[in-house]
Amino acid sequence: MVVVQPSPLPTGPPDVVAEVADALTPRRTEVSASITDVLATRIDELRGDPALLDLLAASVEGNVETILHVLRRGLAPRDVEPPPAAIEYARRLAQRDVPVNALVRAYRVGQSHLMEWAFAEATRRPGDAAVAASQKIVLVVMDYVDHVTQHVVAAYEDERDRWRQGRHALRLARVRDVLAGRTPTDPDERLAVESTLAYRFAPVHLALVVWVDDPTEPGIPALERVALDLGAALDAVGRPLVVPWDAGSAWVWVTRRDDDDPSGETLTRAVTRHGAGWHVAVGSPAAGLDGFRTSHDQARRAREVALASGAGAPPAILFDEVGAVALLCADRDGARAWVRRVLGPLAEPDPAVARLRETLRVFLATGGSLATTARRLQVHRNTVKYRVGRADEVRGRPVGGTDTDRLDVELALLACAWLG
Repeated sequence: MVVVQPSPLPTGPPDVVAEVADALTPRRTEVSASITDVLATRIDELRGDPALLDLLAASVEGNVETILHVLRRGLAPRDVEPPPAAIEYARRLAQRDVPVNALVRAYRVGQSHLMEWAFAEATRRPGDAAVAASQKIVLVVMDYVDHVTQHVVAAYEDERDRWRQGRHALRLARVRDVLAGRTPTDPDERLAVESTLAYRFAPVHLALVVWVDDPTEPGIPALERVALDLGAALDAVGRPLVVPWDAGSAWVWVTRRDDDDPSGETLTRAVTRHGAGWHVAVGSPAAGLDGFRTSHDQARRAREVALASGAGAPPAILFDEVGAVALLCADRDGARAWVRRVLGPLAEPDPAVARLRETLRVFLATGGSLATTARRLQVHRNTVKYRVGRADEVRGRPVGGTDTDRLDVELALLACAWLG
């Protein structure tokens, strides 16, 4: 019997493999951003919450940087630790109840896209060397992905079990049912749900989303303390319903005596007492089960605006202030194109142009009052007059040619103010 020995796995010239990794290292941010975009586009479960997308980007960048380091140094993939950001992202997906197969698929899709970058760089080398290096890179990256996937899935499963066993799991499940419209219609069953939540659905509700920029320290008890403080500041009836969404954010509902709009200043004072990095997004007061759902949806949309605005987000943001901008957040690319069409050169990111935009925005919001605009911006009224005129010049036409044009300009300026 003839025994056929398997062909040895291609090793590839180590220097060429290292050259490819060295060439990609200065571009690792670009490579990571490209992979993140592909994942968010192709895997539906990874879309949505900007905070989750930020964690995805950090996880991708950590993995790309580690892989390039392994290739440059000729290390064994199984000898390296998974990036902390990758483990944290897996845990956050578990907290959000995102299926684990979405996490596994993300690594497979990311691996394929990274290979495209590596192959493109390898083909710039001589033919045989490029082929051998490409084969070696494939083996290393596959081994790394297999190694890291085992760790992130284990972290996911541990976090999922811990989260489900927590005292908040039942509340979260019941709230999900209510938000999905699966609330029992039978009075006794409805009373049982209200007893589980320790919260009644009949009165006027005001929904909030509370979150902190860095969730590693505060945790769930701190989220509850902030929520209770906000309830007291809002003169809530009874104890707020607090449902942790993940380690860094919570859904909150408070019962109001009336449907008066909350004060942004009151909310800001309440949340800033807990230190920097805390935020609250607030819906509009509404009654009954529909109000419970509607106000929550508005609070989540307001939070999306705050997250999209980056470091400049205020501690408290009300949906009534940013409702139109929140709808634009659903299609950021389309919104960007529309803003540029409405504002023209006035949409440019230059700081001087940004001052003109902000002056024009306040001027229009105050009904065209030079004095009020000057007082709010703390500048001379002649400065306001100059900037408004200059804004018209930069845009290429004056504001208000039609009622529609004025409304479009106001909304476009508001979008710039919040979304950059």
